[in-house]
Amino acid sequence: MKNITLFGVVVVGFFVGIHTTQAQDTVMVESYVKKRTLLNQFESDFVLPASKRIALKQSRIAYQYHTKEILDTLDISDRKRKRLIEELKRNPFSERIQEVITNEQEAKEATSSVAPE
Repeated sequence: MKNITLFGVVVVGFFVGIHTTQAQDTVMVESYVKKRTLLNQFESDFVLPASKRIALKQSRIAYQYHTKEILDTLDISDRKRKRLIEELKRNPFSERIQEVITNEQEAKEATSSVAPE
């Protein structure tokens, strides 16, 4: 009897957890779209449609993940990598991050282009 009751509680908890997770995701997307409604009322030419804004946000997130993967593969100190990842979270299109990536790639190309005799 205890096993059946315990199993029932686990199943109910599982479904409540799934429902809560889905509710959090949908509220987050709706609140992002609702932030632009005031500007849309007065100057609708300046506002992109919701589908384009969501697509732009997803592309920015993908760009951040890609840049983070590049930072993880660079041969730099852990402290510097950690600072750059924090910078990436604050400003995904930071010039400092791009400079570090460019300098590391140029250094790697310079060492690989010099062939030993």
